[in-house]
Amino acid sequence: MKTFVIIPSAGSGSRMKSSLPKQFIKIKGKEILAHTLEKFQNASLVNSIVISTRRDFIKKIELIVKRYNFTKVFDIVVGGKERQDSVYSAIKAIPADDKDLICVHDAVRPFITSEEIDQLIKFAKRKKAVLAAKRAVDTIKIGSLIVESTLDRNKIWIVQTPQIFSYGILIKAFEKAYNENFIGTDESSLVERLGSDIYFYELQSDNRKITIPYDLKYAKIFFE
Repeated sequence: MKTFVIIPSAGSGSRMKSSLPKQFIKIKGKEILAHTLEKFQNASLVNSIVISTRRDFIKKIELIVKRYNFTKVFDIVVGGKERQDSVYSAIKAIPADDKDLICVHDAVRPFITSEEIDQLIKFAKRKKAVLAAKRAVDTIKIGSLIVESTLDRNKIWIVQTPQIFSYGILIKAFEKAYNENFIGTDESSLVERLGSDIYFYELQSDNRKITIPYDLKYAKIFFE
C-alpha cells in the first residue's frame, strides 16, 4: 500500500493583502510551500507527492522543488477553477491502486510535523477515510444577528488537512460529485455523499492555515 500526497497550490491569497501568492511568501528565507513540502518529504510513510497549481506558477514551483531537492515530488499538474478541480487533476495523474492512500493537504499549512503525518497515515491504513481535525474549545452558537441555538461543543470538530482516503473511495466520490454537478468545500464533503464512514484524527501539533496577515506574523515567530 502506497501513500500519494496531493498539495493544491493554485490560490492567489487575496485575503493576505499581498501581491505575491501566499504559498510563495518567504518565512526565514524559505517559501511557505517549501516549508510544507519539507514536512511530507521527511515523513517516512509518504511515497510520492504531486502538486496541483496554476499554469503560470509551474516554473516557480519547479525551481522550489529543485532548490530544496524534494525528491518525492513526481509531478506538477495544472489545476482548475475550483479546489475540487485542482485535486481531481492531481488524482488523475497518480498511478494508484484502489487500496493505495491519497492524502490531500493545503499548501499553506506548514506547521504540521512529519511525525504526525506518519501517525495519520498509519491510522488511515486501518480506517480508509480519515480527517485531521481539532476539537472545538469555544462555545459554538448558530445565528445571524441574534442567537438561534447553541451546539454541543463535545460533538464539534474543526476540520483541517491532511484528509486521507483510499484511492478507490476517493475516485468514486469525485465521479459522483461531477455526475451530479456538486462542488464541495473539501474532499470529505464529497466522500460523505457516498455514505462512507469518515474518522476523525485529533491533531496534537499546530496546524493552522496561513490565510490573513496575522497568520503570517505567527508563522514568522513559529519558525524562529
